[in-house]
Formats: sequence, C-alpha cells, structure tokens
Amino acid sequence: MKFTVAAGRLTDRKEPLLLGVLEGKELPPWAAQWTDPIRKAVLELLKSKRFQGKLNETFLLPVQSRWLILVGAGKKEELTLDRVRQAAATASRRALAGGFETFARGLVSVPKAGPDQAAQAVTEGTILGTYRFDELKNIPPGEKRVLKEVILVVPSPRDKSAAQAGVRRGQAIAESVGWARDMVNRPSNRLTPALMAREAQRAARRFGFRCRVLGPAQMRRIGMNAVLAVARGSREPSRFIIVEYKGKGARNRRPLAWLGKGITFDSGGISIKPADKMEQMKYDMAGGAAVLGAVRAAAALALPIHVVGLVPATENLPGGSAQKPGDVVRGLGGKTIEVINTDAEGRLVLADALAYGQRFKPEAMVDLATLTGACVVALGSHAMGLMGSDDALIEEVKAAADRSGERAWPLPLWPEYGEAIKSEVADLKNVGDGKAGTITAGYFLKEFAGKTPWVHLDIAGLAWADGEKGYLRKGATGVGVRLLVELASRWKRR
Repeated sequence: MKFTVAAGRLTDRKEPLLLGVLEGKELPPWAAQWTDPIRKAVLELLKSKRFQGKLNETFLLPVQSRWLILVGAGKKEELTLDRVRQAAATASRRALAGGFETFARGLVSVPKAGPDQAAQAVTEGTILGTYRFDELKNIPPGEKRVLKEVILVVPSPRDKSAAQAGVRRGQAIAESVGWARDMVNRPSNRLTPALMAREAQRAARRFGFRCRVLGPAQMRRIGMNAVLAVARGSREPSRFIIVEYKGKGARNRRPLAWLGKGITFDSGGISIKPADKMEQMKYDMAGGAAVLGAVRAAAALALPIHVVGLVPATENLPGGSAQKPGDVVRGLGGKTIEVINTDAEGRLVLADALAYGQRFKPEAMVDLATLTGACVVALGSHAMGLMGSDDALIEEVKAAADRSGERAWPLPLWPEYGEAIKSEVADLKNVGDGKAGTITAGYFLKEFAGKTPWVHLDIAGLAWADGEKGYLRKGATGVGVRLLVELASRWKRR
C-alpha cells in the first residue's frame, strides 16, 4: 500500500474522497475545505439521520459524478488519536468493499496532537484495518481486493513534512503489528518453536538487528529447566530466541529488556483444557510475537535505543514424557517450583526468561504474556493487566499504553498475595489458592525479576479478537507492539 502526502484542497482531488464527519447535525470544522455542493449534500444527509457521524459509522454518497466515502468520527469532545485510528480503519475497509483501489482523504485535526501524530494514526488505522490473514487460502487473483494508494491531503504546505514523517512512522509500526499478527494467526503446524525462531532470524537479517537462538541442549547446559519441563510433552524441540537492537547513540547504554511468552500451542498439558475453542490456543505465543514485532519496528525506525528481546518458545502438550502435577523443577534462577497445574505453564517459561534477562544488566524489564483467564474476567477485552516492582516504571508503561491506544490498568502486588504461592515442598508453587489469579501469577513472576525494575503485562484479554471493530480484525490483534514502540520512543536513560 502506497501513501502519498499532498498539500492543497481535498475536494480538488479527482480520486474518490474519504470525509470524516463528527456526530451531530453540524459539519466539522475541517468542512471549510469542502466545496459547497459537498457541504450541502453531507448536511442534508445528517439532517435526514440516515447517517449521523457516530464512531465507525460509514456511508457511500454520490455527489456530482464522484463518490464520497463518509466515516463517523464520533463526538467532537471525545475525538482522540485512537478514534482517528479506528475511523481510518473502518473507512478503508468500506472503500475496499466499494471496489475502490485508491482514495484521497484529509488530515483530521485532533486536540493536543500535531499533524505528524494525526498522520501516524491515520496510517496505522488504514493498514491495520485492511489487514487480512489469507496466506493459506486459494483466492483467485481477480477476486483479491487490495487498496493500492491513499492520498493524504494537508491544508498547508508547512504541514507536509510533518505528515510525511508521521506516515513513515505509522507504516513501520503497522507493518510490524501485521507481521506479529501473521505469526499469531498461523496454526501451530505452521508456526512451531523452530519456525518462530526462523521468522525472527529473517527479520533480523532484513532490518539489521542481531538474533541468536538456543536449542534444547544449550538450554539444558545453562539450567533452563522450567522451559524444558514445559516442553517435555511435545516432539517439537523448544527454542529460546534472543534478539538485540542497538540504535545509533545507544551503543554503550544498558538495554531495555522485553520478554514475551512464546507457547506456540497450549493444550494445557496433563491439566488439559476443554475442547471448546482449543484451536485458538495457537495464540498463546502472542506476547513473544509482540516482542519480536516491537524490536523489528524499533530497528525499522532506527530508534536511538538499546533493546534486548527474549522469547522462550515451546509447545505445552500431554504425553508420556510430559511434566505432571506435583513435579518440582529448579528454574534458571535457582529457585524450585512445585507444578500444581501444568496449564499454568506461561509463568514457568517466563521465570527462566526473567532470570536470563538479568545477565544483560538491563535498565528495566517488561514482559508480555497471555497469562491468565482471570485477567479476562477482571478487565475484559478493554485493557491489559499491569503489575510491577517499580512505581516509576509502572507509570511510564501506563503512559505509553494510553498514548498508543493499547490501554493497561494497574493491579497491586502486595506481599499478602505472595502467601498464596508458597509451597510445602519447594520455594514456590505455580498457582495460588484460586483467588486473584492474575495478581498471584504476577507475584510469581516478580520472584524471578530480581532487583531489576520490572513490569508484567497480562494481555490475555486483548491478544485475540472474536469480531471486527475499528482496526481490530477477527483473530490476532498484534497487541503490545505499539505500546512497546511508544515506550522505547520516549525512554530516558536511568
């Protein structure tokens, strides 16, 4: 998809026009750039209430031998960059459905946001909203619709360079989100731990960052027994993926470490899950995909930061060799863990990853994982759970979440929650007493983070979408990539 930034009047363009309309009976402020016939036609449509400008509402309107693609941006006082992102996605899908391969659109003015930020939101929404996972489908060439070009029209030439910068940033981020979505959407026979590692290696060669992959023998030598215990039931060998990007000016800096759960299929192991929707458990590596996607984006944007990404990748299956409830394993950090439930495997692989991450002496560690169903119960599909050991880091991650549109909500990690994961036969057990499951899982991880400032993001409720809304398509969402890139973009040396 090509993006072109042009200065001038939107309605002077010959292409079909995409017009953003606020909710209500009045035209938006940017309608001053429209011609009289267009203003009149849209105003009459609003008064008829066939189109009201509600968020993500669309309407295809012919005016004077040209097509207008109208998209609702919602109430003026509620207009945000994320709503612009959503509206851009919805409108782009409507354009595709209408058979348009190209269209021109204006740059909506968002309070407290510059043209670069607005252009970035539009670009991200357009790319993510038209994303499709169809690599495994046989689609006749003539039936595959593709949006070839979007012309972004800015009213003043002085806004053009800023908008172009926003478009470039939006493309790099959205394409990395799409790459992460592709990995999560692939079935587990098409994305084994080894194939996930190969994807990381290919991206490293293309974007110029380092990638090292440890196999089972290397993991065994250094003591990654928690990851290997989870892998015992599978014939697919596990992998530990290490990616590292050092931006210009950040060569001598301690890194920011990102860690992502990489369970490429999770049956629950011996503590097997119900059959209903088990096919979706290919998405249990969404945290790992987000980490790899964010490092890819950081390299594509040449951010001046040092980042290390760690992904423990394995399957969790039952079998004659699988770990059993009651087993005790010693993790890389030296602590022993009693396995009460083999379906609480994500915290086991992350325990080893957190211990390994401390070898880089990072300024901070942030892990992402589809960790607990309890987080879905607590926060639904509207926010990820946010926990950590450092208040300043928690606030910084939450601010990045808010700016990126990938919301996170803080949960406490009071010492009392640690009582629930004390074991009678080991240092810890991998599940609590059935209460506050998201928090006790977070507290378990805290035990392996050491003294490094650390934050945990439970993305279980956001990594997979059951339907289509805004820039989310049914299936993998790629959540976490935009948040991590936003965090890296404003990261200050500690």
